[in-house]
This record gives sequence, C-alpha cells and structure tokens, in this order.
Amino acid sequence: MPSPLELPRHPVVHGHPLHAMLSDLPAALVPAALVSEAWRVSSPGRATRLLSDAASGAALVAATAAGAVGWIDWLTMPTEHPAQRPATLHGVVNSTALLSLVAAVAVPARRLPLLGLATAAVTLGGWIGGDLVFRHGWRVRPVEEAEMVEKELDDAGQADYFARAREEVSKFEREKTFFGS
Repeated sequence: MPSPLELPRHPVVHGHPLHAMLSDLPAALVPAALVSEAWRVSSPGRATRLLSDAASGAALVAATAAGAVGWIDWLTMPTEHPAQRPATLHGVVNSTALLSLVAAVAVPARRLPLLGLATAAVTLGGWIGGDLVFRHGWRVRPVEEAEMVEKELDDAGQADYFARAREEVSKFEREKTFFGS
C-alpha cells in the first residue's frame, strides 16, 4: 500500500477532526430527504416536491463535504494502522451513499429507492465510522498518545502493560455493556 499523504496541515480544528464534525449532517439529512420524498410520493404537490428537492440537495451538499474531508483523512492515515482497512470500507460505503444522492438529485423519478439506498449506506457507514473511533481510536488524541507510549514500552520489552489494560477493557465490555464485543 502507498505511503500516507503528508499534508502541511491535517483536517483537524483545535483538536477536533473536521470529518467527524461534518459527518453528523449527512447522517441526519439523508434520512430526512428519504422521509420528505416518501411524503412527496404519498401527497404529490408543488410544496412536497420543493421540500424533497431541497432536502435531497442539502443531503448531497453535506455528504459531499463530509466525504471530501473523509477521503483526505484516509489519505493521511499510516498504512500500517489497524484502522486502515475498516476506514477503507467506511469510505467505500459512504461513497456509495454519495453516488446515490447524486443520482437521486439528477433523476427525481428514481429518487425514493436511491434515497433508501443512501440511507442504508449512511447507516452502515456510520456504524463502521463509530468502530473507527470507539474501537480503533482513530483521530482520538488520548489513543494516539497511548499508541506512541505503547510502541516505546514494546521496544523496551514492557508491552504487557497494554495487554493487561486491553484485557481489562474487554472484560468490562463483555460483562458490563449491552451486546458486548
């Protein structure tokens, strides 16, 4: 796999990844566009058509912004990072949603099934994105710091500290959470 892209500045603002900030908009607007299109189909009229057009357009703009920054974020990932593979899947799934939105805006006669596909893709992509953050710690500062410390401890032959911490967290998730991993 190629080396990560080295940017002079990464898409992070005051410690907050821009992609994470932007991703909430399509997560809300894509299902809203689906609902507005379903309403238009069940109650055709000028007002429901305008609402569906506006909601679909807003979802497309939001998804385009989140997708662009997300792919920039992906290009900057160290290729050996465990989050690389799920991040690739996350990007492909969400790009499917984005392409569905482009088609939904361009072909209003097919909008309802295309928005259904986009909603399903955004839902799945959001789940995978949650895994990137909560399981892999991608773009989470304390995790990034811990990864650096873990490497130093591993080099010093003391990797067991992190192994014990991981086991304790896994035990907590198995025993104290709903549907633990």
